[in-house]
Amino acid sequence: MAAVDHLSGHSIISLNEALQNHLDGGGFQVMDDLSNQIFPSVFSALKNCLYKPLRKHPLYREVEFIWTGSTAEGVNIPNFERGGDGKPHLEFEMDILCVFRDIKIGRSADSPAILMKQEDTSQGYFVVFLNDQEYRKRWAQFSIAPSDPKRKGEMYLNPLLIVEDLYKQIEHIFGQIPLLRERFQLEFNPPAVTLTMSLDFQKITINCDMVVALELPSVCLPKEYPSWIKVHGQPSWLSDESFGKVQQEHLHLVGKCSPKGQPKVEWRLSFSVIELFLMQEIALQCPTAITCYRVLKQVRFWHLKCPDILHSYHLKMLFYQACHRSPLTSWTDDNFAANLLGLLDDLFHCLATQSLPSYFIPGCNLIKGVHSDFLLTLLQKLSQVRKDPIKNITNLKDKLLSSIEHGVQRHPPQESLFCSGTAPAPPTPSLNGLFLLFSGRGMERLPEQNNLS
Repeated sequence: MAAVDHLSGHSIISLNEALQNHLDGGGFQVMDDLSNQIFPSVFSALKNCLYKPLRKHPLYREVEFIWTGSTAEGVNIPNFERGGDGKPHLEFEMDILCVFRDIKIGRSADSPAILMKQEDTSQGYFVVFLNDQEYRKRWAQFSIAPSDPKRKGEMYLNPLLIVEDLYKQIEHIFGQIPLLRERFQLEFNPPAVTLTMSLDFQKITINCDMVVALELPSVCLPKEYPSWIKVHGQPSWLSDESFGKVQQEHLHLVGKCSPKGQPKVEWRLSFSVIELFLMQEIALQCPTAITCYRVLKQVRFWHLKCPDILHSYHLKMLFYQACHRSPLTSWTDDNFAANLLGLLDDLFHCLATQSLPSYFIPGCNLIKGVHSDFLLTLLQKLSQVRKDPIKNITNLKDKLLSSIEHGVQRHPPQESLFCSGTAPAPPTPSLNGLFLLFSGRGMERLPEQNNLS
């Protein structure tokens, strides 16, 4: 007798067939093709334009850009919004860590910068104490001292000042490159400088968040933060070689304060580089699991966006935990429906118990403090999805394809703007310079930058 999903009454086989049909016709391929054309080119263009002039500044000599987040992981789901004309507008988001690698953080008394956990800061948030006199002189313009006279002599790194300065530096660079000034809009958006580019001919907006970050060796974490590797052991999807590599990856601190914290001194622990590594390994070992995760993200986007409590990061933590519990052999096409329903049920359990732990810091509840009424609303919406998954999940295909058709496929010749393939169609004259910029050509004609101040 065929297995039945008791909540919806559908047979698992029928659910699986409906989901496979949902993914037929390319699944996420159209969106992935577009992403592969856009994101690597945008990242290369930003490095080409910003690295050299930024590194002339004495405080930016070792700055490094690291592309992270869902677009780097290959699991992005673009946001669809409808404009005044009623047509869908596609919005992509890129996360780029702007790492100040020459700020060396440690825990010992002789470290030039010391990671500290204050009593009144939430779990996963820290302050960076400037311990070395040379560091205090060098980073004085990015630091803050307590107003309490009893704490005279203390100095802490201020993330807001760094973001503000990064904004000014990028604004100065863009002011000297007309193509960038015309195509990008800058926004001071702590902990990031957001660069927004609109492709009007494609109805596409790309938001690049340049997130100020500091490098943190994992051994520098306080004792109350045991390594995620010690907590979980070796993930089943990592080979011994990959497991060795991921242990060498650094953590990062980003200038984000806790909900009721101190924005001028707090830094949030970030595992984004490790997350990228883990997601890429899952994709290599079990692409079906990645597809399942992306459908889960679609469900959130179409059904669970309001109230604005649940985010993709929450789903990522659920997904890692599910991958850790389940053997890779269980993530197959035949088990697709069962695995997706399992993820939805995991989410239901987290909302019902008001506890969604971080995969990397299990003691950190990511939905702590969220009002119970908001969680109840999400529970009710999720319950409706689970009662009829065929209706509420598989019909996402029509919404997705309709949006792509209106937003992208009506202008196929222009896709060559980001394409590095052979014999691209010539770009329109008004975008010719941007094409050269994104393809890595024409950089020799950009004006030489003065040393930034």
